[in-house]
Amino acid sequence: MYYFIVNKTSGNGKGWRVWGNVENLLKKRSISYKVVFTEGSDRDADLVESISPFELKAIIVVGGDGTIHGVANSLVHKKIPLGIIPAGSGNDFARSLQIPMNYVEALERILVGSIKEIDIGKVGEEYYITIAGIGFDGKVAQVTNESKSKKLLNKLNLGSLAYVYSLIKVLFTYKPTTVKLKIDRVEKIYHDVWMISVANLPFYGGGIKICPDAKADDGLLDLCIVHGVGRWELLLVFPRAFSGSHITHRNVTIQKGKDIILEPYDELTIQCDGEIIKQQRIALTIEEKALFIL
Repeated sequence: MYYFIVNKTSGNGKGWRVWGNVENLLKKRSISYKVVFTEGSDRDADLVESISPFELKAIIVVGGDGTIHGVANSLVHKKIPLGIIPAGSGNDFARSLQIPMNYVEALERILVGSIKEIDIGKVGEEYYITIAGIGFDGKVAQVTNESKSKKLLNKLNLGSLAYVYSLIKVLFTYKPTTVKLKIDRVEKIYHDVWMISVANLPFYGGGIKICPDAKADDGLLDLCIVHGVGRWELLLVFPRAFSGSHITHRNVTIQKGKDIILEPYDELTIQCDGEIIKQQRIALTIEEKALFIL
């Protein structure tokens, strides 16, 4: 039995439209399934907890990274396979793991594909699957989530531009800060820090390759630290992040580690998989082979 969790509102209604097509395919192939619907609420984790494991082959999310985030948080260490049919505005999790964006191909991969064990990042008690963005990019994610233009751009299939629009908006008001950063017990202070992205996978923001070498099965988190750069230069460096070439810039530092602790001099906004969270003490770790992915 395949159990589908469908976010009807993801991608400005794309989740609902994709599910209609997927359901037709399931019926044509006489595949046994059950489905529940969500609108991206905090109850996504509760939906997983209510599922009976009896004859359960996999849980399939039809939605975006936010829905995957909620469902994955309840599947960590449970050895229940998770399948993805992308239907969000960014779809960075699918992009990072080379899951097809086409629903027919994605469903086929789920039905005949193998199971891959991947690592999961953790901030406090919250798990994340792609990237924790701290500082500037956390604030950009927050503004994007609250933006009215996001819905309009999603309608035009330009969802990733919502992130770019918010980035430019935040750029002229954001103030960088000093951060004490400890990676695997090695401590260093960075001044004028704009952002620290702690990545389990390379992509976020609808295709921004912030940590090009991040892998979900290497037992490490990748960090991208942007510091000591002016506003206008940051704006010029940003387009290079779509290809990953920004990492060669003199004000971009790339590191790897298992245990990361941040002590910022000022309060910083944190986003995990695009979802805003609040933490007094920013401590990040990696949970190895914690999630089963189809």
